[in-house]
Amino acid sequence: MKPYEKEVEVIWADMDPNQHMRHTSYSQYAAHTRISFFAQQGFPLQDLAKKGLGAILLREQSTYIRETQMHEKLSFNMLLKAATADYTFYTIEQEVRKENGKLAAKVLIDGSWIDMQARKITAPWPDLVAAVIDELPRHKDFEWKEPTYYRFK
Repeated sequence: MKPYEKEVEVIWADMDPNQHMRHTSYSQYAAHTRISFFAQQGFPLQDLAKKGLGAILLREQSTYIRETQMHEKLSFNMLLKAATADYTFYTIEQEVRKENGKLAAKVLIDGSWIDMQARKITAPWPDLVAAVIDELPRHKDFEWKEPTYYRFK
């Protein structure tokens, strides 16, 4: 299955004093790609919130490989790299590619779900798993993890 992709153009607001794309822009576009995927699959985050479920970010790691400058077009993709059996916890890897296909950066996130009333981590609903998570292409190195893998010290 082909990874979900979102294309963006680097704008002036994305630039840092060194005239290349600032680190927070990579994070914002990566998050926008993830949120757009959920919406495209029929689960916009605002609808989940109305029903009491929220997606949460536990960890984010970015690796910068090539400089990116204003007006460049970038493609952000996403692949499921790891998850617990019930998908309470998951890891998504996102590659950021330039128009020429060269890798510019990688964003790796660990996420989970929160019951917004109880304010506790929870498993996602079965229909959310079927419509969204099961539709997310797997990374070539995908692996199932125990919940303890996601307990940070």
